[in-house]
Amino acid sequence: MDVLRPKILNIDGRQYRLNTADCPNEYDEPVKPKTDKAEIQMHNIETSERLPSYVERDDIEEEESDDLNIYMEGDRCVLKLEAPNIFYGLIIGRNRENLKNLEYQTRTRIKIPNTRENNIITIKGEQRAHVITAKSKIDAIIKRGRLKQSMTHFVSLPMVNSIVIDNYLAFKKMVLDECGQCHGVNELLFQNQFKLHLTITCFVLCNAAEIKRAIKLMEQCENTVIRPMNLKSLDVLVSGLDYMNDDPSEVNVLYAKVESPEIQMLADKIQTFFQDCDLALQPRNNHVKLHVTLMNSGFYDYQVSVNGNSGKKTQLTFDARKIFEKFNDYTFGTVQLSDIHLSQRHTTDSNGFYKSSFVLKL
Repeated sequence: MDVLRPKILNIDGRQYRLNTADCPNEYDEPVKPKTDKAEIQMHNIETSERLPSYVERDDIEEEESDDLNIYMEGDRCVLKLEAPNIFYGLIIGRNRENLKNLEYQTRTRIKIPNTRENNIITIKGEQRAHVITAKSKIDAIIKRGRLKQSMTHFVSLPMVNSIVIDNYLAFKKMVLDECGQCHGVNELLFQNQFKLHLTITCFVLCNAAEIKRAIKLMEQCENTVIRPMNLKSLDVLVSGLDYMNDDPSEVNVLYAKVESPEIQMLADKIQTFFQDCDLALQPRNNHVKLHVTLMNSGFYDYQVSVNGNSGKKTQLTFDARKIFEKFNDYTFGTVQLSDIHLSQRHTTDSNGFYKSSFVLKL
């Protein structure tokens, strides 16, 4: 290709210069000529997703200001990148095609350790900008892969005391006695009485290093977000019922309502903090939904799998209409919040609550 007259790629009204490093190589499938207008448009979209973004010099200099530990090894720039080995398969790809294309597009050499070694990926390139681009692409692959993983940890506010537990157990018994014949309603749907909690945000932490980082961020959040709020009222009333979806006859999650402007502000600020740290996703309506889960079809699925009945038909929803008719205004009690936990999913501590990687006292 003539570098003085590069090809121009048109995508959504914008024009992009097609560099030599962006051109299809021996690992790409041969491209058939497109004749239909819609087909050409779709091809352009797919091509734009496959090709690396054009990097301006100013962008590179901005990234270089970051504290990247890039050093020289002979005439090569080297960067050691720590990454969970669960994502190595996505980076390498079938027959190493993803890795080969990544190296070709960024003009680097990338060493992926095997799963029994450390979690350090080594990137080498002639230019610092090439190494930074390779790192950015690997980070993007890991970020996409993380979205497909089940959450491992969550920031929680325990909502348990003797009164709430007693009222919850009474509620559970009445529901099973009076609504047990409703579609899908059974004991496996109910939350453990010692694990009642408010969830603020959820994380996918894949190794010890990521857990350690989350703990450090919890400490930072305490000092920069929580303490400056000078929280006064930490008494929270748990009363009333609601559900997640639109149809009360096909419910996935039934929960107790919590209304506290101060706790809502606290939860939103904590969520925003971890969102800015690229550890949490943005909630659907820009606010944390304060709720204490009481019944969840996911609990049923988990208990079935734990009991070794993985082949049993999955229960997707349950009919909550009668539950709402009888217990819509049920009051569980008031909880005085005392701490915030970084809780580990699917675990149980000696007190019956989830095991915690970190506990922050309010």
